[in-house]
Amino acid sequence: MYNLTTGNITGLGHAGDSPSIQGNKVTWWDEENVIVYNVSTGKEIKIVNASTPAIYGDNVVYIKSKYADGQPAFNQNAEYNSLYLYNLSTNEETQLTPYEHATYSASIYGNKIVWGRANQVNSSEWSTNISIYDISTKRVSDISRTGRAGGGKIYGNIVVWVEHKNESTDVYMRDIAKHETRQITFDGNSTIPDIYGDRIIWEKQYWVGNNLSNDIYMYNISTNETIRITSASYPAIYDDKIVYIRSGNDTKDQEDDYIYLYNLSA
Repeated sequence: MYNLTTGNITGLGHAGDSPSIQGNKVTWWDEENVIVYNVSTGKEIKIVNASTPAIYGDNVVYIKSKYADGQPAFNQNAEYNSLYLYNLSTNEETQLTPYEHATYSASIYGNKIVWGRANQVNSSEWSTNISIYDISTKRVSDISRTGRAGGGKIYGNIVVWVEHKNESTDVYMRDIAKHETRQITFDGNSTIPDIYGDRIIWEKQYWVGNNLSNDIYMYNISTNETIRITSASYPAIYDDKIVYIRSGNDTKDQEDDYIYLYNLSA
């Protein structure tokens, strides 16, 4: 954890993937369990045999495998994965969906959870759509119905995701209050979207000779404007700050990668 005010870096624990922060709570996957760490109290909660968490308020959402054999969910078949919710105030765990090919990396905002749901079309073909779960009504509905969607994120009433078609990928958004869907990119090279407020960011990948390059772009929903931010990858946004990864001199070595911050209001 990096404190933007003091510049101090604090080690929180072993993380295999999926760090997520909201308020004074940080959650991540340690390749076996989901860990929730309270920055203010220093206390830690472990949710066993769970993976790829996201947090909002006192609710943590994650994927859990049907088999309670100590294996992390990614070692199981996707058909045995289910979406779960853990409330930090009540210490109650709730299974939200049947074991029906739930995919990883859910997103949560308020009472709404967005995640990927896969269906097997035939022995060699799958369809994947972005679905939304309303915690208050327990209602499940589909955001995308093309069978080629992935990477859903939610903020307020806006859901963003990627549509895969042949070899191309583009970013889409849907206003669930207005029931309107909008295509954001048209270049076929856009992926890894994130959203905060009326700003959507994503990574654009393209080839320069034999080298793969990555740029971060941002779209303003209110003004309908798109701008390039910088050359980097794996972006995330909160308020007016964007964080991303930029490679060092050795682009093939992850240990040579660096985390950067871009302040939109600076």
